[in-house]
Amino acid sequence: MKKYFLATIVCVILLFLWSGFTQIFPWGVPTAQKITAQTKADSGEVPDLLRIEPHTLTTDKFDAAFNHKISTYTTDHTFSWIVTQPLKTDYTGYFIGEVITQLVVAMLLVLLLVLTADRSIKMRMLLVGITGLLAWAATYGQLLNWWGMPLTYAIGVGVNLISSWLVIAFLVAKLILKPKKQDI
Repeated sequence: MKKYFLATIVCVILLFLWSGFTQIFPWGVPTAQKITAQTKADSGEVPDLLRIEPHTLTTDKFDAAFNHKISTYTTDHTFSWIVTQPLKTDYTGYFIGEVITQLVVAMLLVLLLVLTADRSIKMRMLLVGITGLLAWAATYGQLLNWWGMPLTYAIGVGVNLISSWLVIAFLVAKLILKPKKQDI
């Protein structure tokens, strides 16, 4: 039982670090267009920040209509999906949510490795890779279709997801959850 707990903790830490590190790639944080129309808040030194006059793109009614919702917004020429939440200055909740998300992923990866412990490392990694591809297609395939997500972003996060699962599962399978029988 200790090795399963250790494997899960190692997976959580590595997945959390990997997901944070990969935000530097072109399909991570740099993907987002940064626009501000704030009247009093100082947005500091944000690279590529486009400052526009308050209420240029919205009215005072925007926050009331969109806050805490996933919305669609249609103009004469565009269709947008908008996810709106209150402005935050404390990002602790995001990090806690990310740790919880990675904990669930880690537990499922460890379960997959435990269930395949009698298989060769190649077969185990093939199953992890297929599972990662399945997770990516089920999630980002829909976002590509319905939300019109940019293809480069979807492919990038798919590469992040699948490569992280494969590398981390390989390390855990080789060092902690070793196969029951030797690889041929």
